[in-house]
Amino acid sequence: MSRKAWLQLVLPLIGLSVLFWLLAFAPGEKHHQPPLLEMSVILRDGDGAVSTMRKGMEQAAQDLNVELRFLIPAEDNSAAQQAQLLEREVTGAASAVLLIPADREALGDAVSAAAGKTTLVTVETDMTAWGAAASITMDHQELGAALGAAALNGVPEGGTVLLLDSLPGKGVVGVCEQATHSGDAPKVLELEGRQARVYKWDPDTTSLPDILRIERPRAIIAFEAAALADVAELSRGEDAFPLLYGCGSTASIAAALEKGRVTAITAVNVFSAGYLAVEAAAALARHEDWTAAAPVAFSIVRQETMYDSDNQKLLFPVT
Repeated sequence: MSRKAWLQLVLPLIGLSVLFWLLAFAPGEKHHQPPLLEMSVILRDGDGAVSTMRKGMEQAAQDLNVELRFLIPAEDNSAAQQAQLLEREVTGAASAVLLIPADREALGDAVSAAAGKTTLVTVETDMTAWGAAASITMDHQELGAALGAAALNGVPEGGTVLLLDSLPGKGVVGVCEQATHSGDAPKVLELEGRQARVYKWDPDTTSLPDILRIERPRAIIAFEAAALADVAELSRGEDAFPLLYGCGSTASIAAALEKGRVTAITAVNVFSAGYLAVEAAAALARHEDWTAAAPVAFSIVRQETMYDSDNQKLLFPVT
C-alpha cells in the first residue's frame, strides 16, 4: 500500500477517534451528572420579592441536576404555616429543604425538629444555631451600618431618621431586617448626632402621614423590599417628602430609584444567594465536600451609579 493510500485510510480513522473522545468526555453530559436530587423550597411569600433569587435557584438546579419544588404559605410571612410545610416535607422524607424563614424565633423548634432528618439550608437568616446544616446570608451588621452611613449624607446633625420595621417577630426576616435589630443602623446614626426612630410598618394600618407630622424626619429607611416599594409609591408627587433609603432591588424599586423617589438602596446579589443555597444543599445532601460560602455581596446604589456595570448585575440580573 502506498504512503498516500495509507494516509487516506488512517487519517479519517484518527479524526473519528478524536470526535468520539470529545463526545464521550464532553463536560455537562448527563452520564457525568450526579443522580437527580429532589429539593423542596419553602418561600415566605408569593410576590416578586424573591423572583430573582428563585431564578438563581433554578439556574443552579439546571447545572446540578436538581429538581425544585416551590412551596408558598397561604398567608405571606406566616412562620406558623412555614413550620407546617417544613414538618410535612420532613415527614415525606424530603432529601433536602431550602427555607427562607419568616421569623427566626418562631421557626426555631420546627428547624430543630427537622435537623438530622433532612438536609436543611436556610437563606437570608442564619439558623445554624437551631440545627440547620448551612445558611446562605449576607453580613447583616455591615449592611445595616452601610444603610445608616448612606442616610447621614442627607440628614443634618440633630435631624431625625425614621426606620421602618415591616415584618413580624423578633427574628428578622428580610435582608436588611436583621441589620435593624442588630442595632447597627441606629448606632451609626446616633454616633453621628442623628435621631433614629423605629416604627412598625403595616401598609394596611400604619398612617405614614401622621408619623411624618409627629417626627418630621429628614430621611426614611425601609428595611424590606415591599415596605420600600410601598413608601416610594406614597412619595409620588410629594415635593417635601423625606429622603428615602432602603433595601431591595425589585423592578419597581429600580424604577423609583431612577426617577429619584428613592435616594439610595442596598442592592444584594440575591441571584447568587439563590444559586449558592441550592449548591450548598445539593452538596450536603449528596455527602460531598462543601466549604461554607462567604457572605452574599451587596452594594450601595444611587441614581447616578445604578447603571454602572457592577450595579446593573445586581439590579437587573440575567441567567
